[in-house]
Amino acid sequence: MKEIALQLCTCTWIEIMTGAGVTLYLVLAMHNYVLAALAAGLFAPLIVFHFIVTLISKRDGLVKIEGIQRTNENLEREKVIQRT
Repeated sequence: MKEIALQLCTCTWIEIMTGAGVTLYLVLAMHNYVLAALAAGLFAPLIVFHFIVTLISKRDGLVKIEGIQRTNENLEREKVIQRT
């Protein structure tokens, strides 16, 4: 139950629910299909972008390597600062 609640609070799911809510409101309450299609078209690239970022972050690749490089760079800077 806790995992489901945390999953629904992620940025991607909030955007999906917002996009679906706006689109359904425009269709069901306002009967404006053009605006509904426009809203869905505007939310789609944002949602796809977040799914791609999520997939990349779950891989064992560049994300971890860059994190390690940044950590090593910070340690080197601290050593230089301590020497001076």
